[in-house]
Amino acid sequence: MLVEPPVYPILRIETGMYTAPIIRIGVDADNRFIVTGSHEKSVRIWDIYTGSLTKILRPPIGEENEGKIYAVAISPDGRTIACGGWTKAAESFHNIYLFDRESGQLIRRIMGLPNVVLHLRYSQDGRYLIATSSGRNGIRIYNAPDYSLIKEDKKYGSDCYGADFDRTNRLVTTSAGLSEITIE
Repeated sequence: MLVEPPVYPILRIETGMYTAPIIRIGVDADNRFIVTGSHEKSVRIWDIYTGSLTKILRPPIGEENEGKIYAVAISPDGRTIACGGWTKAAESFHNIYLFDRESGQLIRRIMGLPNVVLHLRYSQDGRYLIATSSGRNGIRIYNAPDYSLIKEDKKYGSDCYGADFDRTNRLVTTSAGLSEITIE
């Protein structure tokens, strides 16, 4: 079912704090920034040293679940924020939104994910971004410089709630199902 975009503006009141649960947290490699994502439909960037909020990112939103953020990641160099979740934005597939941390501008959208994005993670060297989905819709690995899809497992066993890379870019994921994927 194709969801139509709202035909009228959606009023958002900034309360200065979250009004819904924080679902994911990401930290850059130099431990300067914390990124949080929430069902409140925003992504917030915090300065680790001062604890102060530095920026609020606003991915596209809509009524009901549209725009709820279930996954965030920050590139190791701290320049790019990736977020996903319930992000159909009037399309039949979900999206990952990429923001420039400094300016807060939406710089790219990765389209075509078959279900809600549950987890995002950059590899330690910044070469890859993994996206995990709910249901039996698999995991996808993107080449971070251009965000082209390089590997996927469409038959992943079940919801995948976590993924991480080691220093040699070996990948581990968490799920109730079984799956194996190798990057070469």
